[in-house]
Amino acid sequence: MWGKVAVVGGGPAGLFLARLIRGARPDARVDVYERNAPHEANGFGVVFSARTMSRLRRSDPETHARIVRASVTVSDMELRHPRATLRYGGFDFSSISRQTLLTILQEQAASAGAVLHFGHHAAPGSLDDADVVVYADGANSAQRDARPERFGTTVRYGASPYMWLGTEAPFDAATFAFVATGHGHFAAHAYPYAEGLTTVVVETDPATWQASGMDRPTDHARNPGGSDEASLERLSELFADHLGGHKLLGNRSRWATFRIVRNARWSDGNAVLLGDAAHTAHFTVGSGTKLAMEDAIALAAALDRDADPRAAFAAYERERRALVTRTQEWAEPSMRWWETFGRRLHMAPAQFGLHFMTRTSALTYEGLRRRFADRVDEAEEAYRTAGGAAARPGAASGPAHGVAAPLLLGSVRLPNRLVEVVPEECDDPAAAVRAAGARGAGLVLLRGARTVPRPDVAVGSVLRPERGGGAAARETAARTAPLFAEVACPAADAWGPAGDELTATVRALVARGCEGVLLTPDPTPSTDRAPGSRTDSAPGPAAGTRTEPGTGPGSRTGTAAGTRTDPGTGSPADPVPVRADGTRTGPVGDPAARWHALLGHAERVRTETGAVVAVPVPDGWALDLPGSTGGDAWPTRIHLALVTGRIDLVVSAAPTVTRPAVPAAG
Repeated sequence: MWGKVAVVGGGPAGLFLARLIRGARPDARVDVYERNAPHEANGFGVVFSARTMSRLRRSDPETHARIVRASVTVSDMELRHPRATLRYGGFDFSSISRQTLLTILQEQAASAGAVLHFGHHAAPGSLDDADVVVYADGANSAQRDARPERFGTTVRYGASPYMWLGTEAPFDAATFAFVATGHGHFAAHAYPYAEGLTTVVVETDPATWQASGMDRPTDHARNPGGSDEASLERLSELFADHLGGHKLLGNRSRWATFRIVRNARWSDGNAVLLGDAAHTAHFTVGSGTKLAMEDAIALAAALDRDADPRAAFAAYERERRALVTRTQEWAEPSMRWWETFGRRLHMAPAQFGLHFMTRTSALTYEGLRRRFADRVDEAEEAYRTAGGAAARPGAASGPAHGVAAPLLLGSVRLPNRLVEVVPEECDDPAAAVRAAGARGAGLVLLRGARTVPRPDVAVGSVLRPERGGGAAARETAARTAPLFAEVACPAADAWGPAGDELTATVRALVARGCEGVLLTPDPTPSTDRAPGSRTDSAPGPAAGTRTEPGTGPGSRTGTAAGTRTDPGTGSPADPVPVRADGTRTGPVGDPAARWHALLGHAERVRTETGAVVAVPVPDGWALDLPGSTGGDAWPTRIHLALVTGRIDLVVSAAPTVTRPAVPAAG
C-alpha cells in the first residue's frame, strides 16, 4: 500500500490531484511543493471547454461549483480580418483568471488535508523517498529534465515568437485580430476571463519579429522578474484600433517559442509525470490546463483503484495517452496555421475565415453549416466569383460543388476543376481525351510531350521533374498549354526540410515554364518527421485504385457533425473522432488525416510558388452536393479544399487505354 505522496508543482494539475487523492484516501499524506508564493501566478486567464467542465463536475462537484461562480462564459468567436470582421457562434467555453483558479484549488486542496509548501524549490531527486512522486512542474520540468532518459523526453520548438499579455479592453467574444505593418503581420488571440479583463496572446513570424526590432534585448533582460516593456508599448500601438484606447498589460511577459513536449514513458519507478511535464499541445487549441486537470482526474482514479503505484501509473497512461496524442495531432496543424497566417491574408475575408475554421479538419461541413451557414455561403460565393462563375450568363444559384467552378489558367478558361491524366502507355491519346471530355473533365493532361489535334476539351502536358526543364519545357509549352510537372509529395511536415525542398523544386519548375504541378503521394518514408507525428501523407487510395469500405463517399471518418469544440480551435473537446457507428479512428491509417497532410504541402506550394496545384483523389468519389452524403465524405473534403484555397484542381482516375478504342464512361 502507498501512503505518502509528494507532488512537485503547485499548478492546477498538482493542486487538483492533491485534493482528489485526499478525498479518496483520507489516510494518505499528500505534500505539494511549489517554488512560488501562493499569489504569484504567471499569465492571465485560462479556458475550459464545456466537456471539461462536465468532467470536473463529475469528479468534484464542490470545486466545480466554485470555478463556475468565478468564470465567465463565452459562446462566440470573432475574426477581425484587415478588410472585414466575421462572427462565428456555437463555441461555448468558460474562462477564469489563472490566479483565481489557483486560489480556489489551493483552498480546496488544503481543506481536503493536503499540505502545501510555498516558496519551496524541490531539488531533483530530493523527494524520491515518497511512495508516489508526481512531477507536475510544467513543460520546463526540472525534475524530468534531470534524467530525461528515464522518460524518453523529446522537446521541439515552434517557429513563431509569441507573448502572453492582458488588457482591460472589453471583448465579448474570443477574438482573433490581424494587423499589417511595414515589417509584416501580427496576430492577437483575445478572450475575456473576468469582468473588464481579457487575455491577449500576440504572435508573429520570425522574419516580422526580427524586422520590427522586437527581437533585440531590452531592459527586461537585466530584470528577471519583469516584462518586455518596449515590446508591450509597440504592440499596444499596433493593436490600438482593437484595444479602444486601452493598453496591453504584462505579467513577466516576454517573447517565447512554444515547447512541444513528448515523453515515451510517463512514469519510472515511483515517479510519474502529470500535465505539461508529460505533454504539451499548442495554445491555439486551448488544451493546456484542460489536459492537465483531466490528467489529475485519471491519475487520482487509477491510484484509488490500485494499491501498487506502478500498476496505477500504467493504467493512467493507458487511459490518457491516446487522448493526449490525438490532441497533439490536432494541435500541430493549428500551430502551423498560426505560424503562416500572413501568407493567407490576401484571401477574401470569408475564405480566410473558413480556412481558419477548417485548419485541423475537426469540424465537419455539416457542423459548420449548422453553426454559421451564412459564413459558409459567403466563402463559397467568394470562391465562385474568383473563378468567374458569377459572371457567367445563366449561372445556377445556390450550393454547388467546388469542382464545378471555372478556373482561368493562363489564357485557357477551364469550365470546372476536374482533371484526368492520360498515361504514356496509352496507344490512342485522342480517344482517351474524347472520353475524358465526355466524362466531364475540364482539363486533360497527357503524360509526355504529345499533342492531340483539335480536341474538344482543354489539353495540356504533364512531365516528370527530370523532363520538365529548359528547352524541353519551352518546346512543349509552345505546342500544348498548359504545362504541368508531376512531383512526389513527401510523407513529412510541409513546413520542415522536406517541405522546403519540395517548394524549391516547384519554384524552379515554374521558372522554367511550368504553370502547374501535379502532387502525387510519395511512398518513401521521410526522415524529418516530428516525433509522434503521422507516418503517411497520401490522400487515401491512389487514383485508379478502389477505396476500401468506409473510405469512399458517404463514409464518416472524422468527428460527428456538430461535435462540441474547444474555443477558437476547431479541435474537438473529446479529441478522438467518432464514426457514425460509434467506433473510433486515429490519424495513422486514416485517409482523412493523410488527405489533410497532403493539403499542407499543396497549400504551401500554391502560396509560395504561384503554381496551379492539382492533387489526386480516390477513385469512386461522387460529384455530389457537399454534405449530402455525410460530414466527412470525399465530396465534402474536396469541396472544402477548393473553397479554402488549399488546392486548385483535382485529378480523378481514368481507365488506361492500351489499344485504339473509346473507353466506356465511368
